[in-house]
Amino acid sequence: MLVSNLYRILNQQQEGTVIRAELEVDPLHDIFKGHFPSVPVLPGVCMVQCVKEVLESALNKKTQLKKADMIKFLTMLNPQESTLIVTEIVIREQTDSEISFQASLKSNNQFLLKYTGSLYILN
Repeated sequence: MLVSNLYRILNQQQEGTVIRAELEVDPLHDIFKGHFPSVPVLPGVCMVQCVKEVLESALNKKTQLKKADMIKFLTMLNPQESTLIVTEIVIREQTDSEISFQASLKSNNQFLLKYTGSLYILN
């Protein structure tokens, strides 16, 4: 899990099928020393993992990736410029065993990520 290590959830709320969360990235985390030393950016795989972890927090269940229908990385997050990420996840369909969603991450009103996918619900 990246939560509590790379980032922390400042607040999270769910209204119907919409989950919103504000995340604060730790700009001093070791991941930024190697990605990339002169211009640090949050790796795309970490953004995808943030979506998974916010969903798990809202569901209070563990999940596993089933399918990533579409992932678009639109802007890089440089933690020296901004550490706040606004997450919005819209649940499209949910059963006892899986959930499909549309998610976006933004910082400074710019999209970082747009992601449509589905996860298996493990417990």
